Amino acid sequence: MTFKRILAITLIFFIGAAGWFVLGQVNWVRSHDTSSMLSASVQSLWGAPIIQHAPKLTVKVPGTERKRHIFPTRNQIRADIKLEQRRKGLVWYPTYTVDFTAVYKVTNEARIAQDIRLNFQLPSKQATYENVVLKIGNKTESFSASTGYGFQRIIPLSPQGSEIVEMHYQTRGVGSWLYKLGTASGRVSGLDVVVTTNFDTVDFIEASLSPMQTKTTETGLAIHWQANELITSQDIGIELPQKLNPGPLAARMSFFAPVCLLFFFVLITAICITRKIDIHPMHYLFVNAGFFAFHLLFAYTIDLINVHLAFAIASIVSVTIVVSYLSSALGEAFPWKIAAVGQLVYLILFSYSFFVTGMTGLTVTIASIVTLAVLMQITSKTNWAKVFTRHVATQG
Repeated sequence: MTFKRILAITLIFFIGAAGWFVLGQVNWVRSHDTSSMLSASVQSLWGAPIIQHAPKLTVKVPGTERKRHIFPTRNQIRADIKLEQRRKGLVWYPTYTVDFTAVYKVTNEARIAQDIRLNFQLPSKQATYENVVLKIGNKTESFSASTGYGFQRIIPLSPQGSEIVEMHYQTRGVGSWLYKLGTASGRVSGLDVVVTTNFDTVDFIEASLSPMQTKTTETGLAIHWQANELITSQDIGIELPQKLNPGPLAARMSFFAPVCLLFFFVLITAICITRKIDIHPMHYLFVNAGFFAFHLLFAYTIDLINVHLAFAIASIVSVTIVVSYLSSALGEAFPWKIAAVGQLVYLILFSYSFFVTGMTGLTVTIASIVTLAVLMQITSKTNWAKVFTRHVATQG
């Protein structure tokens, strides 16, 4: 193999890499521009990430105009979250409904009667709330509430007296659910939070409180936080599962494509050297184009059909045109079955590893080691000096 031929093949490889870089950038811009434009639309229709604050309880300091905060002696929270993935453009959004119930015990620990001012803030001014119920003791309160200011009530309590306050509503959100314990002192009493879901995989919001127990149920998960007395600066929250987004997936696969092509080029070169098949740089150019066809077809069919179906169609098309071309161009001496297996591993398997989070690096590592071992075995008896000398003589 002459220096000019090696240089030509290298140039073809870098031309292909440049094409994939451009395609990856196009996919990235398409998906992220679409995401930024549609996020506001999705949130206006379905709500924003829900952040529910614990109620604020204050009492007036006798003889002054100042107020001091008191904290519930019992905090029982129940949130039933139902996930429903919704797609707009190239992006999936984890939308959900939440059925929220909170029960608080408000205690007057003073030796005099006090009026406790309750302020319960709703998560968002723009959200819509259904089945809203506010109970103080056994009495269901009638109210005119504002989504901006929530509910405000005065709870008169006798010395050492206590009252149960219950709040319930249903609303919708996107992406995450967070309950802020809302205590400046960091102390929470009688904490009992249970979040139930209709999905069985969950991530917890960064720097949030880890659950004490997580159980699998018939429909999903039951996640439990419980403590009699807790001192913490952390809140309680979960991230809902994010479905695989086809736009960013296509971009990552395009950026990674030159690695797939490099492996295949090495395989084809080794086959042609050991089988003494003359292969021209133009053959490499058409193989490059066949690989590029896979990513191009996949990128522009995921808008229209299921991402797995788009992947299957692009795979069949690419493998068919590359293997049939090599078989036809290089003749019967070329082992097209080995080329087909190589493309299935280096292009299809490598690309499909992006569907499973964290598997791409391991897949490439294993395939690299196996490829190295196979190539070392099949070329172990090759006289490389004679190979290059033969090609030089042929070119001369």
